[in-house]
Amino acid sequence: MSEDMGKNKKNRHGIVGLVFNLLLTGLSVFIFYRVYIRAYDSFAHYFFRGIQLLLLLYAFLLVLFLSLYGGYRIRQSRTRELIFSFLMAGALANAIIYASFCLVAKRMLPLYGILLIMALQLVTALAVYILARILIPMLEPAIPALYIRGDAEWDNEVLRKFDNRRTPYQPRDTVYGSEGWERLRAAMRPYEAVLVGDVDPALRQEIVGYCFRTGRKVLLIPNMTDIVVGSAQPIVMGDYLLYDLNTQGSDVPYLAAKRLLDILASAIGLLILSPLMLITALCIKLQDGGPVFYRQIRLTRGGRMFRLTTFRSMIVDAESRTGAVLAGKSDDRITPVGRVIRATRIDELPQLWNILKGDMTLVGPRPERPEFYEKICAEYPEFDYRLKVKAGLTGYAQLYGKYNTSFADKARLDMYYIQHASFLWDLQMIFYTLKIIFIRESTEGVETEDREDAVVH
Repeated sequence: MSEDMGKNKKNRHGIVGLVFNLLLTGLSVFIFYRVYIRAYDSFAHYFFRGIQLLLLLYAFLLVLFLSLYGGYRIRQSRTRELIFSFLMAGALANAIIYASFCLVAKRMLPLYGILLIMALQLVTALAVYILARILIPMLEPAIPALYIRGDAEWDNEVLRKFDNRRTPYQPRDTVYGSEGWERLRAAMRPYEAVLVGDVDPALRQEIVGYCFRTGRKVLLIPNMTDIVVGSAQPIVMGDYLLYDLNTQGSDVPYLAAKRLLDILASAIGLLILSPLMLITALCIKLQDGGPVFYRQIRLTRGGRMFRLTTFRSMIVDAESRTGAVLAGKSDDRITPVGRVIRATRIDELPQLWNILKGDMTLVGPRPERPEFYEKICAEYPEFDYRLKVKAGLTGYAQLYGKYNTSFADKARLDMYYIQHASFLWDLQMIFYTLKIIFIRESTEGVETEDREDAVVH
């Protein structure tokens, strides 16, 4: 394989996935149209080209919500995640269109039609997703990649976590960055893609330059500096290019809008969810007679301490004998009620009061305990960057990581959010949070007792 093997080669990966996405959308719109004609056309009739506009509006809503909830991430997500994403997207799109039908008809219309649409669409979506899961690996097999790793301990985890469902590339061989440039260049020649770990910055620059010249794909595991630079705004002064790095945080209008959203959402949430919270409190109290709430010192913006409130999910005085330890998958300190409320995230609902008070925000890095925070920062100093913003109820690391994601990976995910935060993105993550409640992996405990990134309730 020649040095410039990648210059003229087009990467066709993604085309099959795009075809399945179009098929999913087209079939869903077709089902909607056929049921609409039979069930609602006599009540909410659209004249002239109104039906074309209706179908365009429906397709737009469906594409919007499927994109929002990840229903098009066929290669990246598991089938059950895709089905739940489609369920959320379809329910919202159909609800909006059904409301428009009722407005046109000036009365409430029967629900059987919209329910039939949802049922047929779900069956069709399941068939498309299963077919895609079978055909995409056959038609677009993973592209072999070389992994150039460093000596950092977390580099050992990369191959274990790497999943070619999330990316069309699959590491097939590993070399250490310390083996020398000639050895590395010879190792890269047979591969179309290179995965770069925690290697020396000068070596990384040389690897990226080589791949750029020869057209090879580069997958870079970022450090904190990479994430900060990645959010920079370019400034051109005459013929001089500068990068304006965001090191001062978000602007005042965004923070004001974010705080207003926090107040409104937490107040409304406490009001609407009060019956569920009351039932949960009664279940906890009836189980063992202990306190309903568990309060714990956590850290928020600038290292300020506050008392985080959750529903108690463990036995009374769970840490009296062991001290601050981590919650495991089969932790016998977790009560039967506690297992249910932890799995469904109900135990976190009292944190809406922390949000209303201003200790936390809806979207931000999860707050850590001071004792764990000091240990983490001693090993990974950049973890301290998370205190740049207010702690949150949900966050980027919670949505795209797992409960047992390492603290280094959590820090990178949270830092990406900190550097790219926006009001619209916050709204998207709030809606997306509904999805992970039903995904088991996001609520799992730690796998071993030496992990420093778990939360004890």
